[in-house]
Amino acid sequence: MSMYKPADRGLLIGLLLLLASCGGDKNTPPSDSTLGGIWTGTLTVNGTAYTAYAMSTETGELALLENDTASGFGAQYWGTISASTDQLSGSVSGAVLDQAFPYSDGSFRGTGTVSGTIHQRSSVTATIAFTTSLATAISGQLSLAYDSSYEQASSLATISGNYTNRKTPGTDVLSISSAGELTYTDPFTTQCMATGTVSIVNASYSVYAGEMTFGNCNNAYAFLNGVSIQGLGTVNPAATPKPTLLFLMHGMVGGVDSPFALAFQGA
Repeated sequence: MSMYKPADRGLLIGLLLLLASCGGDKNTPPSDSTLGGIWTGTLTVNGTAYTAYAMSTETGELALLENDTASGFGAQYWGTISASTDQLSGSVSGAVLDQAFPYSDGSFRGTGTVSGTIHQRSSVTATIAFTTSLATAISGQLSLAYDSSYEQASSLATISGNYTNRKTPGTDVLSISSAGELTYTDPFTTQCMATGTVSIVNASYSVYAGEMTFGNCNNAYAFLNGVSIQGLGTVNPAATPKPTLLFLMHGMVGGVDSPFALAFQGA
């Protein structure tokens, strides 16, 4: 599993800022204040456009990922958002995925606010005002386009199956049962095992909720023993050559809320 500890490893994909999905009946235009969606685009900071990927629920929970493949930098953000008509606001916490690639001031985490405009099932344009743990202010311009895969119905039958991490496939196994029970084993790298659940957030849309707790981790990863993480996920059962599964989770590690970007494919 690509389970990257905040201190030395990182997965990727990031930034979630959100919104927009649901709607009324066929003859009623959907309100821009509706939250929920899967989004792709960019987060531009100091002239560098980072790849951005976001998931949000109808109730305003968000998860977001940003990364730059050229530099290796990646960060993940989580929080809540709300909207009134087309005006978006929210708050986030965030942290780098790999401490070898910190923020510009050398810090690893921070908090921020989100403000901007959303157009349901179309686009998000927003500013992220982020302050690092070393009190450095960083402003980013978010530009996201809606991904219609959000409108695929979710079910435990759809997400159930056996998966392995995308980075080193075959070295671990994540299993999700048709009842939503989750188990994970990594016998080769971390020796971690985990149990948890996957649940339906809204059966009309393709964003899921997930949680898991680690145990049995070996010496180098013993800091993960007893750590519980939770967040959002989505599955693409039609991806080729194998289905893909992504969870953007976070949890307390050593007293600090830390990111876990977990990317899997069908085993």
